[in-house]
Amino acid sequence: MSIVLILISNLNKEGPNTVQIPKKSILALAVAAACHANAQENSVEATANEDKFPEMEEVVVFGRFQQSLINRIAITPGELPFTLSVIDRDFLDARNFARPIEALTTLPNIFRTEDRQGTGGTQFLSRGFAAPILVDNRVQNNFRGAGARDDAFVERYEVLKGPASIASGPVGGGGIINTVTKSPHAERSTELMLRADQFGTIGGEFDVNLGELSESNSALFRVTGAYRNFQFDANEVERKTTAIRPVTIFNVGQATSVKASIAYTKHDVTPASGFPLLQSGDIPAGIDTDTFAGYSNSEGEVQDTLANLEVNHEFLDNLKLTVRGSKQKTDFDYQNTSGLYNYAGDPGLAGMYGFAQTAATESEATFVDAQLAYSKNFWGQDHSFVVGVANDERSFDRLFNTYTYDGPYSLATIDQPRYGDGGSGLLLPFTLFDSKLNSVFAEGVLRPTDNITVVGGIRYDRLEQLILNFRRGREIRAPFDDNELTARIGASLQATDNLNVYASYAQAFVPQFGLRRNNSAVEAETSDSVEVGVKGSAFNGLMTFEAGLFRTLRKDVALNDPDNVPGEAFVVSAGEIRVQGLEFSAVIRPTPALNIILNLGYTDIDVVKAGSDEIAAPVFPEQTASLYLDYKIQSGVLEGLSIGGGVRHVGEREGPRVDWGSHSITDLNFGYTINGGLDLSFDILNVLDEQYVENTSTNTVNRLSGAAVLGAPLTAAFTLNWKI
Repeated sequence: MSIVLILISNLNKEGPNTVQIPKKSILALAVAAACHANAQENSVEATANEDKFPEMEEVVVFGRFQQSLINRIAITPGELPFTLSVIDRDFLDARNFARPIEALTTLPNIFRTEDRQGTGGTQFLSRGFAAPILVDNRVQNNFRGAGARDDAFVERYEVLKGPASIASGPVGGGGIINTVTKSPHAERSTELMLRADQFGTIGGEFDVNLGELSESNSALFRVTGAYRNFQFDANEVERKTTAIRPVTIFNVGQATSVKASIAYTKHDVTPASGFPLLQSGDIPAGIDTDTFAGYSNSEGEVQDTLANLEVNHEFLDNLKLTVRGSKQKTDFDYQNTSGLYNYAGDPGLAGMYGFAQTAATESEATFVDAQLAYSKNFWGQDHSFVVGVANDERSFDRLFNTYTYDGPYSLATIDQPRYGDGGSGLLLPFTLFDSKLNSVFAEGVLRPTDNITVVGGIRYDRLEQLILNFRRGREIRAPFDDNELTARIGASLQATDNLNVYASYAQAFVPQFGLRRNNSAVEAETSDSVEVGVKGSAFNGLMTFEAGLFRTLRKDVALNDPDNVPGEAFVVSAGEIRVQGLEFSAVIRPTPALNIILNLGYTDIDVVKAGSDEIAAPVFPEQTASLYLDYKIQSGVLEGLSIGGGVRHVGEREGPRVDWGSHSITDLNFGYTINGGLDLSFDILNVLDEQYVENTSTNTVNRLSGAAVLGAPLTAAFTLNWKI
């Protein structure tokens, strides 16, 4: 079990300090994850040698498909001139969060926002701004979490910080999260998992890898799926999930490989809804996680289908063509899912209101790209280049019927059952959004010496966007066209055998969705970022670490209009926002039995130029930190017992109208391996039952247009995992 931090530079050269790497170690998983997205370990012993980075002795790669953020071009993790973190399946299983993706909150300067409609697809901020969630390094629709991948499909998560305009397209200026899904491998295996908690939740996952379908290695097959019935502290809240994903790889001769998958996920939800905070930002007395502030007959249904296809063809040993395509369709229907809102603006919340309504949201995403990668050895070094084109088309159609406010409700009656009538009239168009993004890019990795790696690239994006808004009984057309040429340059230097230093400069171009109060479309966001840092190991490889400083200047950032009233969703722009801070991550293994993981983050955000609107800085904690210790007994009667514990800290968050206090969450994890294939775990999450607000995306939460949702309470979960 490990968290895989991609912060590896050279280990000591071969000699008396040779390091033996055990199975599922930090180093072995990092190399496999970052350099071979579909690698299957046959040998798990790695030794530092004269090469620039240690390698596993034997790796069988089937297809080498582009799932990772960095495997489009030949580069090792230590050479990257920016921050990349990876959390693997072992760490997800060991921490055993109700939503495993929450493990990302253990990383510095990553913060989880709300799951407003209860889909379980939580959303994140990175360095203060939205962090889009990709699937196998491809964009996806994820309105309110409806398009997120089910946990059963996930092999690992990768987090790239800062502008990623070259690496992954114009998808995020503060960072991106990549979901790497499970792929077939040659060895057959079956894994079954059952999880339950004290609220009555019960769920199961299966993972069946049939491996080679013929002796000729021409095809492999794997299918994963799950059924979950989530129950919560508030009796009315629940979520039922059904998910399945088959994936097949075909080898067509020696030079061509094809990978195809289709993922289907369905959620039936009664969301937790929410309530206003007091004007001071405090949680009103008498409200806790078993308080249900919504309608007892609220319901939502999500159906999401994502089909992926990738074809690789190697013309020569050093020339490879990759063509990828994705098609996603998501339907999200819900009614009576409103929380309570302080429409009167009363600081004491003497009167709160709700509204009942029916809505339907349909979204589609079509993505196609083609890349040609070339590698060549000259100057005595290996160099790599890639050129490509991409087309990304999105549509978003949202319909509502007519609604009226009901209430007022007082704090004294907040927990009494309320029932909505679903609104009245037919569903009518509300917002229609279409966009088309065409891109051309080129990137290269040059190694002028043994110790220096230079990464550079350029990208041209052409955006065509149309918003149709039918609010207030009239149609508003807001077209927007833009184009941008962005660049990135960075370098890493192997200063010593155990230390790499790096520096980078990157630009980003990020399309945005939203209307101003004057009904004009918001322009795309651009940014310029610099980052410097070090990556290394110490104490004969017993500790790996990464430290970095970053500064980003972002222009035309769209944020919710603080003056929105019920029924309004206008945005405003901050002319320039400066984001700067630091990050430190370390994995320490003083003994084979003990792992210590430390993460520290600091982010300072200031509006340095107001632009067309006076606006406060985005809501984000200045400090984030986590510490986790895991100890596994190696011998004796209790051999196979693991004990882990950790703390996740989130500092204060200042909003334009409400300030959120800091909070720290403590977790305990216990695991026991009965035999080679059967594992039991007992986990206590939020041991001290800390009460905190997890919703920060609505920064006007105490005035008219927002509702607060509390974070998960103390949860005790039992998990049985059987590997055959």
